[in-house]
Amino acid sequence: MGGMKAALAEVMREFYELGIPEDVKSRDVAYLEKEHSATVVSGMRRTGKTYVTYQRMRELVASGVPFERIVHVNFDDDRLKGMKLEHLRLIGDIHAELYPQAAREKCWYFLDELQDVDEWERYARRLLDSRLVQLSLTGSSSKLLSGEIATEMRGRSLDIEVFPLSFAEFLRFNGLVTDVPKPPFTSRTAGSLRHAMTRYFEEGGFPDVQGTDYRVRVKMLQGYVDAVLYRDVIERHEVSSVQALGYTLDYIKHNFAHKISTRAIAGVLKSLGVSDNRECISNYLDWLAQAYLIYRVPLRTDSLSVRRMNPDKFYLVDTGLARAVSPKSDGSNGWLLENLVYLALRRGDNKIEYYNTKKGDEVDFLVTDKVTKKRRLVQVAWELSRKTTEDRELSAIKDARDEIRASDCTVVTWDSEGESDGVRIVPAWKWCLEESALSGDEGK
Repeated sequence: MGGMKAALAEVMREFYELGIPEDVKSRDVAYLEKEHSATVVSGMRRTGKTYVTYQRMRELVASGVPFERIVHVNFDDDRLKGMKLEHLRLIGDIHAELYPQAAREKCWYFLDELQDVDEWERYARRLLDSRLVQLSLTGSSSKLLSGEIATEMRGRSLDIEVFPLSFAEFLRFNGLVTDVPKPPFTSRTAGSLRHAMTRYFEEGGFPDVQGTDYRVRVKMLQGYVDAVLYRDVIERHEVSSVQALGYTLDYIKHNFAHKISTRAIAGVLKSLGVSDNRECISNYLDWLAQAYLIYRVPLRTDSLSVRRMNPDKFYLVDTGLARAVSPKSDGSNGWLLENLVYLALRRGDNKIEYYNTKKGDEVDFLVTDKVTKKRRLVQVAWELSRKTTEDRELSAIKDARDEIRASDCTVVTWDSEGESDGVRIVPAWKWCLEESALSGDEGK
């Protein structure tokens, strides 16, 4: 106990000595807080979750809350490895020793990766029962998803998911704009935003890779994937066949924005001489999704049997990361654009499915607002210069519109713009800014 207390005290003292980082850049994340409820900030590693909590800390200090009433511990620190439930009460003891007066008043606890400690839920519930603690939990594990934590904490949680930078955030983060431009756009502004979208499409939105050399960026992003694979999947779930898991992820890297079935992956594994059953592969997909590396989109249907027969589509967490881990070719630009559009939709409070028309044509996204229940259709096409491409993409979305009676229909392209029989055709740079404004995140 004494050794762990010394390590914990050292970690906590460092926070007070160093203070809240000065280089905190504002994110378009609505921070939710309620008495006797935990704010749960989750998302993939390196997306900036801790900086979202730093942003909240700075707001508290600016509002007059003394810095000493903020408690921050990162359980991912190597010095705290092996921490157990009985050690967690030491946090309050150490804080009281450092700042006895502050400890007697309301304090804000920001605990990173607490889920690494077994039975952490019991400690968190004790904090929630205290009138002197406002709790924030940050983690890169599905153990902090609202569905699971609601059970563990009896529904006393507010969930916030953090993604890599949106296009609007990218513009501000890199100093390309002070305030995100709004329509109507001058030709000069439109040209600048097109150029910025090209860079965003290449680099992606992970904060730490912004502006880095290409080789450095690729190395960093590949390292992020390795960290998720080994720390958030292999170690956490005690994966027995690391090779099969690796090949499963490789399959997704090569086929993102496509339908992917466990049967297809099992077939590839078998051809490579790696045997694993479809149940194990299904677990791998679940675990990779729980670590926020991949996202799945199901078919829109009310029939469970039809849904089982139709595989989900899968997307990666970031286009820059997708480029870093998958073969790069001009032919993949359409899939990358679809991945980018999915992530923009995912940042909103939306239910996202893909839709098959009665003719068997596919529309990439049927988007349902979880609050208003309003439906809209979004199709993605790299370009519409070829008549056959235009006819195929527009025909599918128009048929879907008539079948489900969704009046809001958009085709997102790289650079084409126009309108066809009530269907808007919008370039990606403009659509992404519209989406940020629609979700209320732009410039928050």
